[in-house]
Amino acid sequence: MSWPDYLWPFGIAVVLSYLLTLGIKRLAEQRGWFAYYTTHQTHQRRMVRLGGAAIYLAFIIPFLIFMDLTPQRIGLLLSVSLMFLMGLLDDIYNLKAWLKLLIQFLAIGTALAFGIRIDQVTNPFGGVIVLSGIWDLGLTAVWLWLVTNAVNLLDGLDGLAAGTTSIAAAALFYLSLFAVVNQPQTALLAIILLGAALGFIRWNWFPAKIFMGDSGSYTLGFLVGALALMGGAKLATASLVLGFPLLDAVYAIIRRLIHGNNPFAADREHLHHRLLAVGVPHMGVTLIILGISAVFGVVSLLSGTWAKLIALAVTLIVMIVLIRTIFIVQRRKRD
Repeated sequence: MSWPDYLWPFGIAVVLSYLLTLGIKRLAEQRGWFAYYTTHQTHQRRMVRLGGAAIYLAFIIPFLIFMDLTPQRIGLLLSVSLMFLMGLLDDIYNLKAWLKLLIQFLAIGTALAFGIRIDQVTNPFGGVIVLSGIWDLGLTAVWLWLVTNAVNLLDGLDGLAAGTTSIAAAALFYLSLFAVVNQPQTALLAIILLGAALGFIRWNWFPAKIFMGDSGSYTLGFLVGALALMGGAKLATASLVLGFPLLDAVYAIIRRLIHGNNPFAADREHLHHRLLAVGVPHMGVTLIILGISAVFGVVSLLSGTWAKLIALAVTLIVMIVLIRTIFIVQRRKRD
């Protein structure tokens, strides 16, 4: 495929996302469809939160126009549609946590049934480790669930979820074009996702004019997780770009379980909320997290397996140090 073969789908996705977001925003304002505020939101005014519909359509329309519908891609279409519908219903009706979890695993099960799975991982000592049976099914389910919910948890600051997804999609696009990978169809999916996210950012950057809602964050998260598996597992690249949100999601679940709380309940204890609490400005928090994601994304593209593992370890250490520093600053403020 030549560059125009990628630029046309990308451009269409950007324009569709931009115009559909504007149209949905105006329609929702006319109808009075505004956000309900919960404890994890950082915004202090009512806002339309149906932007996820624009992101979903901006991805699906170029997908149907430019992609050949293989069984695996049909599975992607069905499973991401389930994720989108679940998020949309949650935005409108505030679904129970157990019901959301059920629909999420129904979507993940659909992806697995159509061949989206981790069938092998790179061995840092050479070669690959082939997975089969319960291992590939279990690891794929955990991976898709973690990435989907990590991006959802990012959607607490303007531009953060869409920005991080854009970085991940760009990294996956570039990696898919490597001669050793050579997956032009996966690259095409990634650049369509990049366009859908970038077109929305114009309206979601601080101060946001519209929210993507759960319909948008679940859609973006699931697509990043799935694209990292299609055409050969690219887990290290996606893990590095999403290192902070993935670790934040795992930390949040463990923290809530330790305190006897619902592990899926929203709160204001995520990394970006803690940075705000110690006085880092809204835009500063967004740029810090996006900057870290971009740096690790570049590292993932320029490094071998061992370097990626070291970078993941560095991400974990930085996360621990940052959380510890925030705790100390908050304690001193209280004292």
